[in-house]
Amino acid sequence: MQPDIGPVCQLQLEFMKWADDTVLTAVSQVPPDKLGQDLGSSFKSLFDTLGHVYRGELVWLKRVQGQPDAKLADIENPADMAALGQAWPELHRKWIDWSRSLSSEGLQEPLIMRTAQGAESQLPLWQAVLHVVNHGSYHRGQVATMLRQSGIKPPGTDLVTFYRTR
Repeated sequence: MQPDIGPVCQLQLEFMKWADDTVLTAVSQVPPDKLGQDLGSSFKSLFDTLGHVYRGELVWLKRVQGQPDAKLADIENPADMAALGQAWPELHRKWIDWSRSLSSEGLQEPLIMRTAQGAESQLPLWQAVLHVVNHGSYHRGQVATMLRQSGIKPPGTDLVTFYRTR
């Protein structure tokens, strides 16, 4: 018996929102002049890493909403942390509203998209949801390390911590 994927996807997107919000609060303790400091991670700084997570969530939303050619390279980073802090809640709301608009059967529908090289690929919508949530978790782990390097204790953003807060 397959689980009802609709509520699972909604819960995962609520986790994504909670974890992103939690990290933004922690990063607000970092002095502004340190947000762009190169800390040797894949996206060099705290700001660049958070911007990448935001842009990733945005590009995948565009794809699931019918823009198969949406590319990360076409999405600009918010100008600064204030702009990111203003933009992210609306993006989370759109993800959650989108997920609530679909049935479990609708989440089984294929997402058809094109790679940067133009090759077509597809996966069920629910797999795209789990991918975007997992992608953010990966990079929030990097942010935790960068916060430690900046002398700030990172918050817990594990899924089980989210479950315990509910």
